[in-house]
Amino acid sequence: MEEPREARFWRFEEDFGISLLIARLGTALTPVVPDGDADDARALRDDARLLLDSGLPAETLRTVWRAAAAGQDPGPDVLGLLRRIVEAAEDRITREAAGLSSDDTFFDGTPPLVTVDEPAMRKAVCAEARAVSHRLTGPDVGAALERVAAEADADLGFRLFLRVVKETPVDVTMERYDRYRTIGEAFGYPGCLVHDGLDVHWPRFDDVSLRRRFDCDFGFSLLAGGFYGDLWQHSHTVDEGIRGAVFDYAGLVPGSSAYALLEDTVRLSRSPMSDDALTALWQVATAYGHTLQTEGAGPRQWLHRIAAVCVERLREIDPGFAVGAPSPGDSAERDAVLRELRETAPALTRAVHDSPWYGATTSPWFERSGTVVPALERVVEQVDPDLGFRLLLRCVRAYDVPVTDEQYAHWTALGDRFGYGREHVADLADPQAER
Repeated sequence: MEEPREARFWRFEEDFGISLLIARLGTALTPVVPDGDADDARALRDDARLLLDSGLPAETLRTVWRAAAAGQDPGPDVLGLLRRIVEAAEDRITREAAGLSSDDTFFDGTPPLVTVDEPAMRKAVCAEARAVSHRLTGPDVGAALERVAAEADADLGFRLFLRVVKETPVDVTMERYDRYRTIGEAFGYPGCLVHDGLDVHWPRFDDVSLRRRFDCDFGFSLLAGGFYGDLWQHSHTVDEGIRGAVFDYAGLVPGSSAYALLEDTVRLSRSPMSDDALTALWQVATAYGHTLQTEGAGPRQWLHRIAAVCVERLREIDPGFAVGAPSPGDSAERDAVLRELRETAPALTRAVHDSPWYGATTSPWFERSGTVVPALERVVEQVDPDLGFRLLLRCVRAYDVPVTDEQYAHWTALGDRFGYGREHVADLADPQAER
């Protein structure tokens, strides 16, 4: 019985090895190691060795190569090609070890440890190849991919499978995409390796069930987090901060980030909250990191500016998109959110009051501490309990409010009722965790 192994590749931000070489070169009669450092060359060498050592027939390997390269043929001597790739990669590794390469490699951190259950992953990859084999170019492609996964390596087989699917008109539903992503996570892949270049048939961005796809925060509370304290000034401009909140990272339905932020923004701008109350809300949610006075506009002008960026993004997807009335909030949860807010109020107020400030006897946080809870209450009561709860969580993070086990359990349950993703509340379980 095979023992589980560690994932060989962990530091790449995109595709790597043979699957990347095929994507870049198509036909590689003269093997070339793509630009990169010794780790890139090792990945390429190891993939080529796996294929050579597998004992797979040359025609099987040639079938896979052609399918992954959109029909371009690697030539009649595919085994010889793989040997030359190994030699070129070894030369690159040797040159870098001897200091002859011009590339500088730097990594600061500890690689994540990913254990791969090879037999289980072979089964999973083969099942996916079998499920779309009827859509692949040529009757033997699916079977050839299965052989690579089963007889050479599941990781390499899956990357080549993805490369084939990206070059073939396969109907990738969101459910199928999620399975691919789960397999990729089991191999320790970065999210973009599966996502980039895959033609996924996504639902519309206004499907309310899509919020579960947000791993963490989203909407107006996420935007406020992007302007937390004075840290944002060192990393992005105001426009970049807004656009960061509408960015759809790998796994999100295109436009869903912009739609979530637009709904929050429209609710706030059309709410009965006064301009002073909206200003106070922005101040407490950002820990006074970004003052609206610097923009030369009031809070509703600021909200309209945010909405314009959201609409611009949504019209890239649906040119006919028009802003309508936001979907009604879940008023049934209002009492539950207010109960959690009032339970947290003393600790939250104290945390704001005690915010670090030089010359603590005159700290401006003393006065500001009395505005946080009222601002959040207005959102829960006058705008939307869901948004109010997300802003409460944002403030808990921003001011490092201690969280009890009982609160964490309540907040996790409430987040589940609102349809939050798996990590939205999870980081609050450890009071010492970085916010």
